[in-house]
Amino acid sequence: MKKREEILKKTDGHCAYCGVDLSGKKWHADHIDPIFRGWDKKPERAGSDELENMYPACRRCNLRKSTLTVEQFRDEISKQADRLRRDSSAFRLAEDFGVVKITHTKPKFYFERGEG
Repeated sequence: MKKREEILKKTDGHCAYCGVDLSGKKWHADHIDPIFRGWDKKPERAGSDELENMYPACRRCNLRKSTLTVEQFRDEISKQADRLRRDSSAFRLAEDFGVVKITHTKPKFYFERGEG
């Protein structure tokens, strides 16, 4: 339990990626460099199961990040608005009426903002 407390302290109890408050919620210990759990042959880029390689993450961010690196996760998030535009007529309608606007801003994660 102590290791989980230390991980949570790294970002003052927030998801390292989206910044949502994790207090009182179930959260995941995300491996910054994925460890590829269950893989017979791990890639060269596989990380370790050490405290230095872990951040607290909400379930949504951790499951979406999966085995992506931080930069791959950032790129994946960056593609979401264009996917919504392509696949959702409701999104396009909201965009046409100015309810939503795609900015193509590079996502900045909570741990990068220096708030934790």
